[in-house]
Amino acid sequence: MTRLPPALRAAALLLALAPAAAGPARAAIEDGYDPAAAPVPSTWYVPADPAAQQADRAYVAGMRPHHAGALSMSRDYLADPGAGSPLLQALARGIIRNQQFEIGLLDEVARNLDRPPLRLDLGLLALRLQPAATEGMAQLQRFLRSPMPGPLTAATGPVTARDVQFAKAMILHHQAAVTMARGYLGDPAARNGFLALLNTDIVTDQTQEITLMRRVVAAYPGDAAAVAVPPGMVHGMEGMQRGGDPRAGQAGPGRDGAPDPQAGHRHGHPH
Repeated sequence: MTRLPPALRAAALLLALAPAAAGPARAAIEDGYDPAAAPVPSTWYVPADPAAQQADRAYVAGMRPHHAGALSMSRDYLADPGAGSPLLQALARGIIRNQQFEIGLLDEVARNLDRPPLRLDLGLLALRLQPAATEGMAQLQRFLRSPMPGPLTAATGPVTARDVQFAKAMILHHQAAVTMARGYLGDPAARNGFLALLNTDIVTDQTQEITLMRRVVAAYPGDAAAVAVPPGMVHGMEGMQRGGDPRAGQAGPGRDGAPDPQAGHRHGHPH
């Protein structure tokens, strides 16, 4: 067991408690770093708890392949000559950039969970702290998040049937991510503050993106309801955890036939 000098014991205790006290306003994406400063990644610790560690592992096992599915769906769409909407293409490029970075964050969580706990002797109190995540990855990679596209940056149309197909498929995909993120936030065993912040970002960002995609679908000059989405077009659903696959009907239908991302969540954030 590592015994700390008295001057560091209070700091270690605060370190252990900090993730639980972190507020949802802080972004796990870490957009606010100083580009001129040297990157200093740091380890995020949480109190060691087998149930919490299992919750984190289950979440990463579901969300990581799900994010990878969003990348392949977006790449397939961008490579299709039938893609027409500049707004939707800008969104697809942003999904690739942002979710690729989030996959890296999830991989860091998985690596940290495989590390042994840190044992600290604080005198009257002994702590076991589990490495749970790595902060500072954005600065280390000089990552800047792709902003949400809008009418000032890209035109909505012309909207093609392929645009509608991609939008409807990605709405299904995003709804699954929102369901999984809310499931983690509502799980009393899930205590990783870093993942809580990341999930807050996922709920906010992907709900906004669903709204944007619904707007693209609404601009289609034909019958959007008649545009079919083959099940194989929605990638990365096999490892879903915490809420399942929205294609099975857990969420109510939206105006475009895809699940409504707000179904069952009309009364505010799960925090």
